[in-house]
Amino acid sequence: MKAERIDSGLQQRIWSYNRQPEALARQIVLLTDGQGEAGSGDERFTITAPAVMWLGSMKPGRLRTEAGATGFRGWVSDAIVVAAIGDQPESVGLRYLADRDFVLSLAGRHEQATMVERSFERVIEELRQGREGTTLMLSALLRVMLVSLLRVSEGGALALPAIGEKSGLLQRFRRLVEMNFRSHWSVAQYAAALGISSDRLHAICTSGIGKSPKALVAERLAQEAAIRLERSSLTIQQLAHALGFNDPAHFSHFFRKMMGMPPGSYRRAVADARHGIANAPPRNFADWP
Repeated sequence: MKAERIDSGLQQRIWSYNRQPEALARQIVLLTDGQGEAGSGDERFTITAPAVMWLGSMKPGRLRTEAGATGFRGWVSDAIVVAAIGDQPESVGLRYLADRDFVLSLAGRHEQATMVERSFERVIEELRQGREGTTLMLSALLRVMLVSLLRVSEGGALALPAIGEKSGLLQRFRRLVEMNFRSHWSVAQYAAALGISSDRLHAICTSGIGKSPKALVAERLAQEAAIRLERSSLTIQQLAHALGFNDPAHFSHFFRKMMGMPPGSYRRAVADARHGIANAPPRNFADWP
């Protein structure tokens, strides 16, 4: 993660980002005064202070701030994003935000605006000092920023999408999955925690989403494995243990079954795609944000 101040000047300032495949990063901009504009792919975003912009799609683009604008600019690697999102039940909301492009006004949101500004100041200070534990500190500060954005977005256009008519039990099931998929709970354990039968849980999932609860849990586990293979530097063995597999061979078999290739091959294919050598391997988990 890197960050810098946007100081007031007599002329507009322009930055380019994500032009090199090996240096892709998410962009975050806080404007405390003035205006700016950013392009991400075919989209254009206007920023009028106080506001924050997050560009999570990692498309190439350009940021321009007008004369007199002040604030902060940061760019964030995948590894820091993964660490900031974490493994908590609430992490699903942060994960949903992290891959999107959006601008949020902070007008009337003094607490959140102050939190993001102070976090930027601490990031710059941490990078300047370069002390032990810098990566941990940066991920913690980014989490503060993302949670602040999540709170600003509550009830707005960035809220998590509705899941359907039977959202009550289905949403509770999803929260339980977020908490326990690494523990490899059985469908019976999820049903017991919800106070319903396994058959009832199966009916709710298949009628609401068209997939069984077992399939949804497996997809969530495979999604997490794919994300960490793409964005973390964990070895296959470390990743397997982090996801609750006692045997790395069992993890490799599970991942191959879900994704069509071993985890090591998947990681290499993602790296090749980032360097323009090959197309990215398919990863579609539309039922999980």
